Amino acid sequence: MMVSQLSLVFMICSLLLIFVFPVGAAVYLYKKERISLKAIGIGALIFIVFQIVIRIPLLAFFSDQPWFQELMQNLLFSAVLVGGLSAGLFEEVGRYLAFRFPLKQVLSWKNGVAYGLGHGGIEAMVLVGMTYINNIIISLMINAGTFENLIGPGLDAATAEMVKNQLINTPPFYFIVGGLERFFTLFIQIGLSLVVLYGVMKRKISYLFYAILLHTLVNAPAVILLERGVSIWWVELFVLLLAVIAVVWIIRSRPLFEQLTTLEEDGSSKD
Repeated sequence: MMVSQLSLVFMICSLLLIFVFPVGAAVYLYKKERISLKAIGIGALIFIVFQIVIRIPLLAFFSDQPWFQELMQNLLFSAVLVGGLSAGLFEEVGRYLAFRFPLKQVLSWKNGVAYGLGHGGIEAMVLVGMTYINNIIISLMINAGTFENLIGPGLDAATAEMVKNQLINTPPFYFIVGGLERFFTLFIQIGLSLVVLYGVMKRKISYLFYAILLHTLVNAPAVILLERGVSIWWVELFVLLLAVIAVVWIIRSRPLFEQLTTLEEDGSSKD
């Protein structure tokens, strides 16, 4: 048996959404808006530090603790506190620190978007993109009849057979889901970046807490819906709705940032 060509097509489409779209958007905005490349880089770095280096290993440590394992049996705890609030806390605090310190000289709407592109882009590439690259390579090896050559000390026969069956038997359209979700989530990450940035520019810490709450409200319902056995397409529809709201906020917030910039410039000139 082989991995279907349609499955491979959808994997490649997901890769394009995950890798090509964020990079293409960054290049386009750099040429059109002269966005800060530093903002993109800091956005990517903050996600790596606060999620990959700190939060995920911390959750892995707690996952070995019996008391934590017991709490994780409670859906509200696992979805709201772990899946939602903890992600919001780490990512939004990271955003806040980025705008307060390394990016404090380039605060503007366009660089808030740039930060979100870096943050959401690297999230998609690391959490989903690398898995899809691996899936494509393994699928091509399965179809070429060379996958069994990988069986050895690092990959036992039972695990290899499980991976092979999953790739062969998974309905093709499931392989586009990861790409679509990351595509939608990228706009949500940009929107959340602008919420935090707006608070920093207005010097109001309350916007950080708004962003943490919004992040929780994005993540937690999706986890709950999946755990309750709701179709993945309804979950993706929910994420799409949030992405549309984020896009509206991204577009309509630009005049608000321009007003803040004008007020700051007027204040500086008076000083």
